Amino acid sequence: MPVYNFGHYLVPQSGSQPPAPFPQGLRTSGPVVPVLIEIPSALADRLQQSGQTIPSPASGLALVDTGASVSAVDAGCIQQLGVQPVGIVTVGTAAGPQQQMLYPGRFSFPGTNLPSIDFSSLLGADLAAQGVDGPRGGPLVALLGRDLLEHFVLVYNGLQGLFTLAY
Repeated sequence: MPVYNFGHYLVPQSGSQPPAPFPQGLRTSGPVVPVLIEIPSALADRLQQSGQTIPSPASGLALVDTGASVSAVDAGCIQQLGVQPVGIVTVGTAAGPQQQMLYPGRFSFPGTNLPSIDFSSLLGADLAAQGVDGPRGGPLVALLGRDLLEHFVLVYNGLQGLFTLAY
């Protein structure tokens, strides 16, 4: 079973003390995982067979979002890969119902042993203005929703400032 653990720690000034858990780090950044947004495997295979160039993936961070029923990708990132929408759906947001495009895509998680996952449809969302603060900071390019999390075990240990994803 592939397992990904990430904890936030304070490293003491002197080397004689072990790092201490830093719960505020997890609260600030949230449970985030490095992610590459790629074209779906089937599309990559077709491009390769026809001698075309496979677009370079977009990289950033994916936030584990238990409030999202479906996983989402930054619409700008997936559009830059040349992926065309496959549908439209009305979703409930904090601002009320909104129509958003659906895109096929693939998430891979560099630096982890989590498997790559192809999606027949990901919600296209405007995540461009979102970022992650803290030492693991960077652009937020995806949300890992409950459609993905139903295949994982998620442990959020706020007291220790760490989380675990197991597949």
